[in-house]
Amino acid sequence: MDRLARIDPDTADEHQRRVIARLGEGRGRIPTPFNIWLHNPRLAEGMEIIGTHVDRSPVLTEAETEVAILATAVFWNAPYVIANHRRHALKAGVPEDVVAALLEKRRPESQGGRFGAVCEAVADILAGAAVDDARFARYDAELGRAAIAELLVTIGYFTSVSLAMSLHALEPKA
Repeated sequence: MDRLARIDPDTADEHQRRVIARLGEGRGRIPTPFNIWLHNPRLAEGMEIIGTHVDRSPVLTEAETEVAILATAVFWNAPYVIANHRRHALKAGVPEDVVAALLEKRRPESQGGRFGAVCEAVADILAGAAVDDARFARYDAELGRAAIAELLVTIGYFTSVSLAMSLHALEPKA
């Protein structure tokens, strides 16, 4: 059974066509999860705004964003997203030992500085445990509130991406 029922831009309704046009402007293509979300165009519209923002984060570096994405995909065991973002993470300059740790569901060894704070904050957020005041103060000092918010949105967005790809049984490209 083909679970991914793609929306044909030529037969899409008006609302779907508007979202497809925005995706073309913002991304130059229709990313795979949108083939799922376009069945609910109002939802797809909101996800386009968030996803395009995450792709062009003014607050996080590409490597920092990729740490959050890859860790989230691993957390949700989403092979399609893991395969794609493993490559993206390495290309963005995430050290191989950090990528390996994320793939093995381990906290990366201390990286220090801002990048290390991102790695630790992502691990804490995905762990779902309460973050004590001292740790939060460190994240606030190292990253700032805007970056903390950005990490939360990136993890939330890629939780939806990961779940969508897994539910629709998409396999990684060889």
